[in-house]
Amino acid sequence: MSRPPLLVFGPRNGVGFELAALARMHGWPVIAAVRPGADATELEKLGCRVMEADALDAPSVRAVFQDLPSDVMVASTLGDRNGVVDDEGNRAVIDAATEYGTARLLLISSLGAGESRRYASERLLAAIGDVLHAKTRAEARLRASGLPFTIIRPGGLVDGAATGTGKLVDAEDAHGSISRAELAALTLRTLRTDTFIGRTLSAIDPAHEQPHPRI
Repeated sequence: MSRPPLLVFGPRNGVGFELAALARMHGWPVIAAVRPGADATELEKLGCRVMEADALDAPSVRAVFQDLPSDVMVASTLGDRNGVVDDEGNRAVIDAATEYGTARLLLISSLGAGESRRYASERLLAAIGDVLHAKTRAEARLRASGLPFTIIRPGGLVDGAATGTGKLVDAEDAHGSISRAELAALTLRTLRTDTFIGRTLSAIDPAHEQPHPRI
């Protein structure tokens, strides 16, 4: 069965790269949006169509959406250490997707964003509190956009292979960690069905018991 194209923002490393690789493995056409001049060799090896876009330059983000088919799905794994890309970059992606239309937009956020902030540890808030505020603003903008959306809030991200034991739960007070590869597997799973449209879910993995503060 043919798959709709998947447009991934933030595909050069981390969850974005894991998602692009897994989608290609399962036969999805993948469009990888990378910063101008960035090394996209590994993405090209996967068979991704590489397009350049600076997430902090809204016109270049809009240009990526031009002439894409209406059934394109979008996954944003954008983020940085100070929250600028989490906020402004995701805003540019959401606004462009709203303008040009897309079948769906999936946003990778974080536990501690939105309503789940009241359950976040003091250690987490001290480490990335500003980033969580930025992710909260991105979540709110996506919900207000009118786009079909899914928001996934992973726990602490760790390295390692997919375990097959990751979970998506509705609980805002979820705690734990999850590998980037396992998060990518859960993300792709949500895109295969309409069941998760309009939902905000926490992603954790019992195989990783220790919380990890890095996003």
